[in-house]
Amino acid sequence: MTAIRYLISADVALIGYYWCVIYKTKRKRELFMGGNRRGRRKGTQCKIITILLIIIITSVLVTGCRDTSSDIKSIIADEQQKSEEVEERKHIRIGILVGPYADMISQIIAPALISKGYTIETIIFTEWDATNMALTDGNIDLNLFQHSHFLNNFKSGHDAELSAVAEVPTASMVLLSERFETLGDIEPGSSIALPSDATNLARALRILREADIISLDNNTDISRVTLDDIDDNPKELEFNLVDGFEFYSEQIAGSDAVVISGGRAYASGINLSDALYSEVLREGYMIVAVVRTEDLARQYVSDIMDIIHSDEFRQAIEDEDSPFSGFQRPNYFYR
Repeated sequence: MTAIRYLISADVALIGYYWCVIYKTKRKRELFMGGNRRGRRKGTQCKIITILLIIIITSVLVTGCRDTSSDIKSIIADEQQKSEEVEERKHIRIGILVGPYADMISQIIAPALISKGYTIETIIFTEWDATNMALTDGNIDLNLFQHSHFLNNFKSGHDAELSAVAEVPTASMVLLSERFETLGDIEPGSSIALPSDATNLARALRILREADIISLDNNTDISRVTLDDIDDNPKELEFNLVDGFEFYSEQIAGSDAVVISGGRAYASGINLSDALYSEVLREGYMIVAVVRTEDLARQYVSDIMDIIHSDEFRQAIEDEDSPFSGFQRPNYFYR
């Protein structure tokens, strides 16, 4: 826009210049022919027009300079804002829910980020959706608590632009017992505590089928199976449905074994490597680190991915004293 103003000013100046040249030539001719009065009148007109041209050109140039100054200030402000954004991303805000993945962050991931020059702030949430909403709204930069199926359902329901960037070792559902050391030790007529809610009950029954303890009706949707869908129970095991339990000690009371989520077993201080059997997680059920899609190209995201795929991370997980040693590993652990 400024360049256009300068071109217009130049054109106006040229027009004024040629007009005055023509006028002076004509003026000389008129003087020669004796037209003094008329020439003086036209001379006055020329002066007025010239003054007007000077005013117009000066106004355009001044306005152009002002706009140029404004443009420069805007560019500087934009660059300063970009610079501040880059600096802010050296301070990473991570949303956590109390449990194994919060510990994985505090014990392994956060120290590695700090060694790369980042500062870390952890923000505790109590609800899954609230953690994702905070990420969507830009109030945190990363979360680590959910599997891909949950993430995709949230994205569909909230039109959220979030992306999973790396899978981490995951606490799968497990069969635990204080009485038996192996699956083969389970005696006929033993009791097993199972979660009562439909989703986790179906998942627990699938685990018992995987462990060859029971068989299920093949004609039933595997995600909706109940106790009524047990086809074969060769050891005539007794199944106790327990409501609202949170910790292993509460579940195991009065039962010989229990099927419990890995997160709750971990919260109860149990090493998942002590399980009689661990669920084999299906695709899409590994816990993932999640960021905003718009941030995928940022350096902190690249650094997080490098940390999770590093030898140091692998060693911290696989150490026999690690609380994560019994977690199911992502496929990249075996490459």
